[in-house]
Amino acid sequence: MDINIFAAVMLAAVLHPAWNGMVKKHKDKVISVSAIVFGHVPMAFVVMIFMPLPTVESVPYIILSAALIHQGYQWYLISAYKIGDLTKVYPIARGTGPIIATLISIGLLGVLITQFQIVSIVLISFLKNFKKFPAKSTFIHAKTQL
Repeated sequence: MDINIFAAVMLAAVLHPAWNGMVKKHKDKVISVSAIVFGHVPMAFVVMIFMPLPTVESVPYIILSAALIHQGYQWYLISAYKIGDLTKVYPIARGTGPIIATLISIGLLGVLITQFQIVSIVLISFLKNFKKFPAKSTFIHAKTQL
């Protein structure tokens, strides 16, 4: 794996929990999610300076993904955060993403997916939503309080 890709994945692994913690802690979810979304703008300008601009053919796809899909996802998260706690809502939101992307890929783009790939996508999506068993220390701590 290229070191730049690895670094980008690791950076995302650090930033996502930080963003989610900010959303969880802030009382007004609209303001916190909006701050995170608009916080991407300065970095986008930096990237635009150093990277080539997208081709004209890709502009409709960029608009579709940025304006409709991503903003719809943000609206969905804000709406869901008003109803439930982040620890319950976010795993469901993240788990449905691969399924929606797969359905769009098959239905609109004509991508052929093997049965193994479908099973993998379903497992990844649903396993994100299973609660983990409490740590052993939790059981020990609970027994000592009895």
